[in-house]
Amino acid sequence: MHDHCPACGQNFMPEPGFYWASMFVSYAFFTIWILITFFLVVVWLGVDLDYYLIGLVPSLFLLTPYFFRMARRTWLSIFVSPKPQQPSVLQQKIK
Repeated sequence: MHDHCPACGQNFMPEPGFYWASMFVSYAFFTIWILITFFLVVVWLGVDLDYYLIGLVPSLFLLTPYFFRMARRTWLSIFVSPKPQQPSVLQQKIK
């Protein structure tokens, strides 16, 4: 993840440990994924629970990088509003 936005210069690391709480957002994403797939696959399609669990574990491993980035992005968007009026970091270095 970049330290600053290349377009507006927004600091993506407002304080040390800022993204620590994003793991709770990630936990919510995993919980929602498990519940949705459970109701779709087991309840609606009637697949055996053992087959569901065998398919669920690899899907959780594959979705981990995606959910990790989405949780950080969600956490950042909750607490930091973009400031597009600021000049970019590259523009500041040029001046």
